[in-house]
Amino acid sequence: MPVAEVLSVGTELLLGQVLDTNCQFLAVELAKLGIDCFFRTTVGDNKQRIKEALQTAFNRADVVITTGGLGPTADDLTTECLAEFFQVEQVFDDQVWAHIQELFKHRNFPLPESNRKQALRPLGAQILPNPAGTAPGIIWHVSPELLKKASVANPEKDRCVLTFPGVPRELKAMWADTAFAYLLKRYTSGTMWSIELKHYGIGESALAEQYAHLLEGSNPTVAPYAGTGECRLRVTAKADTIDGAKIIAQPIVDEILAGSGQRCYGFDNDTLESVVGELLVKGGYRLSVAESCTGGLLSQRLTDIAGSSRYITLNVVSYAYEAKVGLLGVSPVTLEKYGAVSPECAEEMARGMLKLGYADIALSVTGVAGPAGGTEAKPVGLVYMALVTKDQCIPRTLQLGSKAGRSEIRFRTTNEALNMVRLFLLNNLK
Repeated sequence: MPVAEVLSVGTELLLGQVLDTNCQFLAVELAKLGIDCFFRTTVGDNKQRIKEALQTAFNRADVVITTGGLGPTADDLTTECLAEFFQVEQVFDDQVWAHIQELFKHRNFPLPESNRKQALRPLGAQILPNPAGTAPGIIWHVSPELLKKASVANPEKDRCVLTFPGVPRELKAMWADTAFAYLLKRYTSGTMWSIELKHYGIGESALAEQYAHLLEGSNPTVAPYAGTGECRLRVTAKADTIDGAKIIAQPIVDEILAGSGQRCYGFDNDTLESVVGELLVKGGYRLSVAESCTGGLLSQRLTDIAGSSRYITLNVVSYAYEAKVGLLGVSPVTLEKYGAVSPECAEEMARGMLKLGYADIALSVTGVAGPAGGTEAKPVGLVYMALVTKDQCIPRTLQLGSKAGRSEIRFRTTNEALNMVRLFLLNNLK
């Protein structure tokens, strides 16, 4: 099976100023092709170090993919370094230059002379078109003679290099338009398919222990991962085709679904909020939420989903006592006797929201997000929630711990709130 190495070029990546999402994208795409990505390297904008990284990459990989360093400035060195590494001259590509000129004309921008640099390519390399920007890449099936000149081990072995700009939108367009098909035709004899089963309400270690007998398999493989407030099991299978890989993986997926039950809330790109939205639509329910300690974060997550207007009617962020009383109908006596952070207040907030929002389901959250404001009786991290319908009220108390920061407490609270709605809907849609 062919092996790939991804080489990310850019000092800004090493300084942490830019998050390298390109590597993640390429790792997923290479897996679809059945190409093993054994190494990922990041190097700054320095000629010597880039060429050293190229030497290492070509010695241990069949496919070398670079991202970054294709711009018009002096510190964009990828193409130049490749030409020097293989000891060939750079040639000017008139078609690329015409494309760049047309882009600048269309955008009504002046064209700096420095952009001519982007029309250079190493002799023997083919252009990898960029439909979304000015920086084209190259596809270069490197000859054994050039590999030998560069002192690459086993020069007779088939190798190629593909270069991409660092802008994720441009890289993805180039990959979809040209690179994927090229690698599929040249290197793929089999493929991989994977699926993530996303869990909530169980820790990574407990999940791994439950499915320990599956983690030792070779095809398909099962691997646990911890996310932000959730855990995942990734099932990956290899076969000649995607359909064949799915058939191999399906019995394991079925076993996990049966064993996890409602703790498995979705797959791959599903989120708690997207699943809640689907269930609300399926049941024909409308939801409203009243928030205090989460400050609108729950509303944001719910309405980040396209089409959420089908099931979200009205949400309220009510911090002040006056808002709780005036908008939601919380009794002043309740606030005086129990306080805003109390199960009594949470229930009254939810009942008031049910009426105010013309909803079928209302959910409230109130608590102490910190870092200040906690007491011995009501410490930071204490949260009360209530889910109400016209027929019932379901209370919930969370103790998230005073050491958790404000952002973490708010996010974990919204996770618990969304999961509370999810479980309610699952149990009432049967």
